[in-house]
Amino acid sequence: MGVHDGWVVARSGGKRGKDGGRTGGAGGTSKTDRDALQRAFADVKPLGEKTRKRVMPPLESPSAPGRAPRQAPRQPSEPLQVQREGNGIVLGKRRSTHSSILDALEDPKLEIEAECDLHGHTVAEAERALQRFIRDCQDSGKRWVLIIVGKGLHSPGGKGTLKAEMVDALSKRAPARFVLAFRTAPRHLGGTGALVARLVDRL
Repeated sequence: MGVHDGWVVARSGGKRGKDGGRTGGAGGTSKTDRDALQRAFADVKPLGEKTRKRVMPPLESPSAPGRAPRQAPRQPSEPLQVQREGNGIVLGKRRSTHSSILDALEDPKLEIEAECDLHGHTVAEAERALQRFIRDCQDSGKRWVLIIVGKGLHSPGGKGTLKAEMVDALSKRAPARFVLAFRTAPRHLGGTGALVARLVDRL
């Protein structure tokens, strides 16, 4: 078999005929075959530029120009709701947080896996340190953490702002995406001078 202009034609043995074509030799196609192909393609016209179909590569294909590999969509982070009680207790939680986690946050037997002491930091320094601490703990699989913010007894007026700012950071700003719930720490872990948090399992 041979290929001629995209068509498969037969080659057969034989002698050259009177018309100059081959009647069946293995050296090429006969004039009859060529004439048949010309008649078959007589009314075929090439497609114009406007009628050609353009085949686009898949979106995930690295050959697609200007496209980055598609990543799995990340679910939006549900905001934390903050509740403040008159005795200085603060609770931050997502609507979907299970009650057993909220109970564990105030359990005197709660075992902390890591702690971050923010004493002596400015608000900006404390938030950067908190962000690094929370992210590193979440990455390393630590879920129950303690954040020491102090009671503000040595601050001007005896009322510190660090705790309030860290509560906002844990519920509204960058660290919040890693946090499932947090609460004022039990007394043996620092009471109103610290916060305990339960981090999310994965992002």
